[in-house]
Amino acid sequence: MKYKYSKCMDTKELILEKTLKLMIEKQNSLVSVREISDATGIATGGIYYYFSSKEQIYDEIIERYLINYIKFDMDKLTQIKGNAKEKIHDVMVEIFKQKQSGIEIETIEDEIDYRAILMILTPNGYSYENSIEFCQGILKEFEDFFAEIVEEGQKNSEIRQDLSTEDIVEALIIRYLGIQYKWEIYWIDDMIQAFEDNFDLEWEKIKFRE
Repeated sequence: MKYKYSKCMDTKELILEKTLKLMIEKQNSLVSVREISDATGIATGGIYYYFSSKEQIYDEIIERYLINYIKFDMDKLTQIKGNAKEKIHDVMVEIFKQKQSGIEIETIEDEIDYRAILMILTPNGYSYENSIEFCQGILKEFEDFFAEIVEEGQKNSEIRQDLSTEDIVEALIIRYLGIQYKWEIYWIDDMIQAFEDNFDLEWEKIKFRE
């Protein structure tokens, strides 16, 4: 992904993105306010005008580029139509598309793979307030969404009725998490392609049987 600098960019956003770039370049979060000042061209006093502390800068970076990344764009997912197979397929593809795209960044002019951002921010994300509860809430929302698709598919004799909705949803979640893990940790090229390569086989396991 390549991002371009916008001259109309808000100063606060500029500080956040330049700090993120420094963290990526240094491969850690140990960035000083002086370094941020040098990178942005903003005096330290100007930085403290927008942020009360360096920790606040970190917190907002975590919120924007990690916490918002973990979330799903449910508005887009709920707009997907079709039969059970089509919905499951298209929802998964949209989710993988969202994850690979990451969160838009304007000031980083070099091509930055979003996984480089995740490697820097994930350890800090564990200190995010109520991080466990937050992640559990996102997973529950995801599970409930897929449960609706599966239940409708079972009702319409598109998905097996001899398996529980919970078991089918769990299998779908495990499939999604497995591909995402490979992408983030082992840097496979494309989550969507990895999903497409095995989707028909996975569907055969859950489709309705006469």
